[in-house]
Amino acid sequence: MADFCTVERDGGLLVVTMNRPEKLNAFQADAHEQMAAIFNAFEDDDALRVAILTGAGRAFCAGSDISCYVDGTSRPLPPEGGAGITHNRRLSKPIIAAVNGLAMGGGCEVALACDLIVAAEDAAFALPEPRVGAAALGGGLVQLCRKLPFSVAMSLILTGDRLSAVEAHRFGLVSELSPAGKVLETARALATRILAGAPLAIRATRAIARAALEGKPSDEIDRIEATLRADLMASADFTEGMTAFMEKRAPSWQGR
Repeated sequence: MADFCTVERDGGLLVVTMNRPEKLNAFQADAHEQMAAIFNAFEDDDALRVAILTGAGRAFCAGSDISCYVDGTSRPLPPEGGAGITHNRRLSKPIIAAVNGLAMGGGCEVALACDLIVAAEDAAFALPEPRVGAAALGGGLVQLCRKLPFSVAMSLILTGDRLSAVEAHRFGLVSELSPAGKVLETARALATRILAGAPLAIRATRAIARAALEGKPSDEIDRIEATLRADLMASADFTEGMTAFMEKRAPSWQGR
């Protein structure tokens, strides 16, 4: 099949665009494997530090292409999960979902699995799987129940109703809103602010935030923090950061 995504490198930033606009970027049969390869390569490339995932056209992603289930061409998800993200335990760098339009079903689950969501004001989120005899078992149910008030999450997941980007922002699910058509610019600006931080420090911060979100026990988080603290304080970037602060100049990060 044709490539599902286009990929653009811009310094330490990787921009991944789901590019099947005529189908609202619905996942074709091999899309998840393609995206797993992209995000595993992102993780392994030390020059890349932040990724943005967005969609072409008027949708972020409408989820699975139902025709694949009807014609028998669907495939099991790879170990990394939906879009190579939802269950990818290797990922340690921030991924921003730039939700430019509808994020439905599996597309909503993928957005929820990202570290940050920037959404256009006219975007919307939904897990409508029960309406077609399925359930959102790709991580979306768990993510919504962790990130929204429980009663709000239950209303959405049992009815399949849409949550507007404006409402999602009010509940804290969306980090930043942007005018329609400007979501990628807003996401790039957010990525630039993240890139100002030291690479190892950003990854350590993400690791602890993820551990907290997943409900890891406090003693386990304490052990992770102790290891990360020791590694950071022994890094060249820690010395550079302290030195640059004292010398009142911008730091030059090496990622080690």
